[in-house]
Amino acid sequence: MTSKHFITKKEAKRIWEAMAQYGIEISGESLEVAVQKQASAYYIGGKPMVFDSGGILIPSVYLLNYRNPTRNVVAIDEGAEPHILNGSDLFAPGIVSMDGGIKKGDMVFVKSSKGYFMAVGIAEMDAAEVMTTKKGKAARTIHFPNDELMSAFS
Repeated sequence: MTSKHFITKKEAKRIWEAMAQYGIEISGESLEVAVQKQASAYYIGGKPMVFDSGGILIPSVYLLNYRNPTRNVVAIDEGAEPHILNGSDLFAPGIVSMDGGIKKGDMVFVKSSKGYFMAVGIAEMDAAEVMTTKKGKAARTIHFPNDELMSAFS
């Protein structure tokens, strides 16, 4: 693992604002950064909370459970949970409910039947289509516990 260092408030503002768009409030939190070849991780209290992968800021599962997002939440049933934890994409039949404003291409936050967040994905369909058809791939999973990002920075 590479060394970490604190970033300036000016640098942190970009991270704070990006997370705020999902209803994840971390403004004012001190952030440390660790940089590797393909990605960076921003830490709060020693835990990786935000990943920067190819210029895309991805909240970690730690952050989602630390500061629950208020937007782009997708709730899944128990049957889908083990598949999501293994990095599978999210399919419409496993979705119980989702934020009605989700559009194709939006970042989404996958919530278990027990109420904890377990993955981050990119919507492959609008929420309205998912909830009416209940067919097809609803989201492509881009982060889950013990994935390459988490392993590289934990």
